[in-house]
Amino acid sequence: MSDSISAFAPLGRHNPRIQRVRRIGARAEPHLTLLDGVTLIADVARRGAAILEIYGVAGQLDALLTIPAIARLSREGKVFAVDEQTAQRLAPTRHSQGVIAIVEVPRRPLPASGVVVFLVDVQDPGNVGAVVRSAAAFGASGVACSPACADPFSPRALRASAGHALLVPVAAGADFVALSAAVHAAGGSVAATASASGVPIGRWRPSPPVLVVFGNEGAGLGAEVLDRCDVTVTIPIAAAVESLNMAVAAGIVLHALARPARGDS
Repeated sequence: MSDSISAFAPLGRHNPRIQRVRRIGARAEPHLTLLDGVTLIADVARRGAAILEIYGVAGQLDALLTIPAIARLSREGKVFAVDEQTAQRLAPTRHSQGVIAIVEVPRRPLPASGVVVFLVDVQDPGNVGAVVRSAAAFGASGVACSPACADPFSPRALRASAGHALLVPVAAGADFVALSAAVHAAGGSVAATASASGVPIGRWRPSPPVLVVFGNEGAGLGAEVLDRCDVTVTIPIAAAVESLNMAVAAGIVLHALARPARGDS
């Protein structure tokens, strides 16, 4: 295939390929998911994520073909033009940029080393994605999500993570008991986070490995999780504010844990 797809007739909405893209967007094939947006697709392509096919309006696609990995997909016949209306129907998120990529969901093992985040029953995919992005930013070893968490590989969570769920170890449906046991076996500790009554984050200096546990946006952490934690950590905030958004709290905790590794005071 040429390195320009502008001359090719766009696929119609009844094309079997288009129907499959819609199924993948609904997560009917768990090993695949969708990325939506020129910048996001370009970023993950440059970082080596496994992009399998791309669909979009011709002008947007031609701009992406300057990226070698995407130009190669085009030559392999895996880049497809669609009209504007079809692109909007395919979009898994509300504000489409007219380009959708099918990507492979990676299966990377979570190490029991460094800093690992465990999310318990976090319901908002935007929060899950934001935590993954913070984990990548501050050098965490990975993020684990309990079976009742929002899907970290859903299109909305992927956009919130800026694609980093495809690039760092992220486990969906993870077993907290098994992971906490592995961290303890490696000589590490497990820390719960709470809005009050814990060790202030500024005084907490754990030695890795450490598993940091964040709970559901409303319910927090249950007794079955807290019983396996060695310490509870709190971010001090003004009395007039009841609590922080959990993704914001996770970013603060991960930044604090990264400071000793950077040598900050």
